[in-house]
Order: sequence, then structure tokens, then C-alpha cells
Amino acid sequence: MRLPPPEVIVSWPRPNYENPVTRGPGLMIVELTILPIALLCVALRLWVRIGWLHKSWWDDWLMVAAAIFSCGTTVLVIMATQLYGWNIHVWDLKIVQMETGRKASMAGQTLFVLASSAVKLSILVSYFRIAPEKTVFRKLVWTTFGIVLMAMVVFLVMLWLQCLPISSYWKFTASHRDCIPEGPPLIAQTVINVVTDFMIYVLPMPSLLHLSLPASQRIGLMILFGVGGVIVVAGSFRAYWVHYVLYETYDVTWEGFQIWIWTAIETNVGVICGCIPALKPLLFPSRARNGSRGYGSKQYGSNTSRKQKPQPPDVELETRGLTAKDPSIATGPPPSAPPRPMSDGGKSSMDKSRYETPLEHQKTYMY
Repeated sequence: MRLPPPEVIVSWPRPNYENPVTRGPGLMIVELTILPIALLCVALRLWVRIGWLHKSWWDDWLMVAAAIFSCGTTVLVIMATQLYGWNIHVWDLKIVQMETGRKASMAGQTLFVLASSAVKLSILVSYFRIAPEKTVFRKLVWTTFGIVLMAMVVFLVMLWLQCLPISSYWKFTASHRDCIPEGPPLIAQTVINVVTDFMIYVLPMPSLLHLSLPASQRIGLMILFGVGGVIVVAGSFRAYWVHYVLYETYDVTWEGFQIWIWTAIETNVGVICGCIPALKPLLFPSRARNGSRGYGSKQYGSNTSRKQKPQPPDVELETRGLTAKDPSIATGPPPSAPPRPMSDGGKSSMDKSRYETPLEHQKTYMY
């Protein structure tokens, strides 16, 4: 927190400690609306992945961790703005209130870094489901995963070690203060946060664009995965207010109210957007059931019978990559039959490394 120069302090009005002007209950209304939606999305995700498709993975549990940290962030945001002075003018605060508000600020930054990083890691881990081995897409996912993980560790260390002793971060009357400037690392954190958000929601677009699906389905999948771009907008608003509070105003607690709003919005919207692709089976329940019977039985060890009813054309498109491996549902010639020439100049249909593997991975986009 920047200490204002004497001429700025002189220009402030007389303190009002008894009945100060406040920001009102708008933040509580927003946060208590968006948090239940985020928790509902996580609950539906677990129901779909565990109770329906029986194939949960690390991305699901990372999203549960993100939801827990997001709950903590939202609770702290409400407490900071309603109890710790982050919704009134700085000249209406006593020193004790300012110090309590600084403690809340450090706790809030910690929870935000953990929540936003867990959301990103969950989404990136989910991309491993659909990223074929030894592809540029998979390498980019690994690179982004490393950036997010490293940024989380670095910013947490910088946050907790920026002042020695650490209590100097919130004690304005400390006899000894050894703190690095607060602005540069916080600005770097907000910028990298927005950049990684953008990278994460752009990564799958080229793969989705080149799927062997009808254009309408490809566009639908791109919209479904790209809806998370909303979090980029929320992160941009937060970055703007962080810069404004650090460098444009001395009324930190009044203007910092905006940072708290966008902090909780970003974490909760991140949880919601991260869960939306996993909820796709709820939009197409019959397709998900057919897919889980035909595809999931083999990959996840289900005891479901391999005998299947004829599928409509759109489901057949999704499962045709399995016909070469499962004799009970194969529709082409038997293994002993000579290979049929391909339309691209006579390449063998048994070239699994080029044709069959992408179709297997294409299957995972559907649920």
C-alpha cells in the first residue's frame, strides 16, 4: 500500500469513524448468486463423470480443489468488504482496521492464486484426454501446464516473502520494515494470469477445427470449449483495477473494492467455464449412453455386453473408429480379406497410426 504524501492527506475530508459512507450490498448479491452456480456445475460434473460415465480423472478432482479455493475466496471477499474496511474511504479507517484489511489482502491473494491455478491445471489436464501423443497440441499443453504451475509457485513465494518479517506487510507502525515494492510482482501476476487464460482457451481451437465432423458439430464444440473466454474478460477487468489501485489512487480501500469483486467473479466464472465441456452429455443424453456402452466398456473395463443396437447416423460417425478393433461390431471385411484400396491413391486401410488413432481421440471430444 502506497503511503500518501502530506499534501494529499491534507486534502482529505474529516474522518467519519461512526457512520462512514459504504459501497452498499451489491458485492454480496453478485457473489452469493455466482458461487452457488459454480458449486452446482461442479456437482453436475461429478455426477456425469462418476455416476454416469464412470470415468473420472485428475481434471475432475483438480476442479473440486478449485471450487474449494473459490469458496474460500468468495467468503474472504465478503468478509473483507463488509468487516475489514474494503468498502469505505481510506480516510474513514483507523490504523487497526487498515492492518486487518492488509491481512485480508494477503489471504485473498493467496486463495486467488490457488483457485485460478487449480482451474487452469484442471482444464489443461482435461486436454490430455483429447491430445494425441507426439502432436504439437500435446506439447503446447505440456508447455502451458509448466508455465501455470511455475507461475503459481513463484507468485506465492514472492507474496509471502516480499516483506521480512512478514508482519511488516500489514503493520504500518513496525520498527523495522524490509519490503520490496508491491506493484511490480502484482502487476506481473495479473498480466501472466490473463495471458495464460487466453492461451488455455485458444489451445484446442485448431484441433477442433480439423475434426472429421460436420461443420455444425465442429462449430458447436468450438463454442462449447471457447465459452471459457469469458474468464479472459474477467481477468482483464481485474488487471485494470489492480493497476489503478496501485498507481492511480491513494484511496485504496474505496477503489480496491473493485478488485475484490473481480477476484471472486474470476475464480467462480473459471470454475463454471471449466465445467461446461464436461456437462455436454447432459445436452445429448442418448448419445452419451450409446457412447458409454460402446466405447467406455472397452476402455474403462465395464461389463456391458458388446451387442449393440443399430445407431443413428450421427452416433455412427462418432464410433466408426472402433470397428477395426472390435469384431462384434465390425461392419467392414473380416481380417482375412485383402485390404481395400483407399480413395487417396491406394494406401492401406490398415494404416492405423495415421487414420485410426485420430478417430479414437476424436471420440473423446463427444463426452
